[in-house]
Amino acid sequence: MVKRKVIGILQVAATFVGTVVGAGFASGREIIQFFTQYHAFGTIGAVFSGVIMTWIGTKMMIYAKRMNAYSFNELLIRMFGEQVGSIIQALLFFITLGMTGVMLAGAGALFGEQLGLNRQLGILLALLIGIFFVFKGLRGLLFINSLVVPLLLFFVVLTFWTNQAGPQTFPESGQFRWMTAAFNYAAYNLSMALIVLVPMARDIDDEQVIFAGGILGGALLGGLLLLAHLMLIGRPGIGLFEMPMAEMVRPLGLVMNYAFIAVIFGEILTTFVGNIFGLTRQLHSVFPRFFSIRLAMIVLILCTFVIGQFGYGSLITTLYPLYGALCSALFLYMFFVRLPRHPSKFC
Repeated sequence: MVKRKVIGILQVAATFVGTVVGAGFASGREIIQFFTQYHAFGTIGAVFSGVIMTWIGTKMMIYAKRMNAYSFNELLIRMFGEQVGSIIQALLFFITLGMTGVMLAGAGALFGEQLGLNRQLGILLALLIGIFFVFKGLRGLLFINSLVVPLLLFFVVLTFWTNQAGPQTFPESGQFRWMTAAFNYAAYNLSMALIVLVPMARDIDDEQVIFAGGILGGALLGGLLLLAHLMLIGRPGIGLFEMPMAEMVRPLGLVMNYAFIAVIFGEILTTFVGNIFGLTRQLHSVFPRFFSIRLAMIVLILCTFVIGQFGYGSLITTLYPLYGALCSALFLYMFFVRLPRHPSKFC
């Protein structure tokens, strides 16, 4: 029983990390966009983001478990009411769909910049492998995160150990923008992750597993944010690459570089699989007569393929700050919403 609970906690933690950490994080683009450009202020921002994502993410998973939410839609309607909840869920649905397409664009950029191969090969390979795990449902989601997230942790720690932190300064400009950027990063990423974490929490029997897994996952996520930022800070020209983290690993040798590229590709898959898993439940719960689970998956996958044809770097730079701002109001409300005392409250 104890062993089973520990495995459950580790799986929840890995899914928490893997859902938030996608191509943008693993490649380093998100880190530069939201933290590293603010230098030492970005260090404070990384810690701030990690803390609030841990708190709100764990809180919302427990909320979803106690109300037995099938999808994020049901959670939003409970929190905001039918009309406002429906508007928010529609907004988040299209945001998440767009960012799932960004994952495929990231796979294309990875194959093009780092391997010198056709970007369409990367997109198609991500689609094929992703579809395999998507059709496995929750088991596929937990398995791929349990496989990829420990590898990412290993590489980030190893790369930080060999490169050490760059020099930090407090610039005269950006004293307040760093805080907005850090909050927007947490708001966007966690709002998107909850589309995956809410249905996952419903399918886990033990609330203690959810709580411990959420705290552990949030702590690991915050640690990854901080280490990645410290690696990239003070590195002239690193922001010019679409995959700056891969450039940091390159001095470790060809084998390690290719291994890290595989990890980045795996993180693209974890976010892609998780988002399709959550979006499928959203679409099916809103239009059960028109979309079976299987049909919803196929439609969503085709949509992300089209979105993924756009440039990865431009999508990250343009969409992430915009979507972060749009999710901020929802995230702020989650600070103050009270947890139900008993599941029976919603019966």
